[in-house]
Amino acid sequence: MPNTQQLLSDLQSKDKDVRFAAWRAAARTNADGIPQLGKLVGGSDPAIAKAAREALTTMTHSVGRDTAGRGPVVSGLLKLTAADHPLATRTLAFRLLSQIAGEDSIPAIMKFIAAADVREEAIYAVERIPGHAADKALIGAYKNAADEFKPRILFALGHRRAEDAAALCAEAMKSSNKDIAVAASRAFGRIGKKLATQPAYPAADLSFQQATDVNDAQLRYADAQAKQGATAEAMRVYKMFLDRPEEHLQCAAIIGLAKLGTAEARAAIQAKVSSSDSKVRITATKALG
Repeated sequence: MPNTQQLLSDLQSKDKDVRFAAWRAAARTNADGIPQLGKLVGGSDPAIAKAAREALTTMTHSVGRDTAGRGPVVSGLLKLTAADHPLATRTLAFRLLSQIAGEDSIPAIMKFIAAADVREEAIYAVERIPGHAADKALIGAYKNAADEFKPRILFALGHRRAEDAAALCAEAMKSSNKDIAVAASRAFGRIGKKLATQPAYPAADLSFQQATDVNDAQLRYADAQAKQGATAEAMRVYKMFLDRPEEHLQCAAIIGLAKLGTAEARAAIQAKVSSSDSKVRITATKALG
């Protein structure tokens, strides 16, 4: 096992082959060298900075499956997220933490959600940590987050399909800030949890892309309900889209209905076989087999 001082020395060698061999060997080096590696990452020499980045990455990957050995590496990386380190170092630390950090690291990472320079990296790290603790932390951070960052938090909750966030999303869909309302719609659709009261999707003053996202969110919600066996709820949404004028939305609804495989769904599709729109007719006919 190469010692820390030898690793640091070799990473700063003028010989690229020596630097390469050093970062490849970093997996077998003690984690106590992480602070010094962080300094090299933020240094002015690009070749040395690259070698140090690769060494930290190699060290992180080496404990990917070794849960018992992760502690010292995670601890070292958390120290590199501090504001007194160069941005390049902090960014890398958060990215590597996203691969190996556990629930016990969430409080330390969440402190940076309010820091504009690294909040994207911080939330990315938390977003990838499994378990309800991450969901709870993200939900808790939403209220006091800057408005321009709230859509990112909603995206993370939707990506995680955090059912505990369904009510938060439904409330955020009422926001007068269209970016927030649309992001909340998308997250709610991904989560796919039925609430006691149907949420009101934003509809007024939307751009083409925002309207597309809201429609997609509702169809995603219907798909999720169908997968959960909530056929009646899925039918309600699909049938609503059958009455929309846009052919692509009607076709999407037909495809969703076809997957339900019920007599009621088949009857709804049958009504579209005589549609005046050729694409809708063809989709309906194919769906009926």
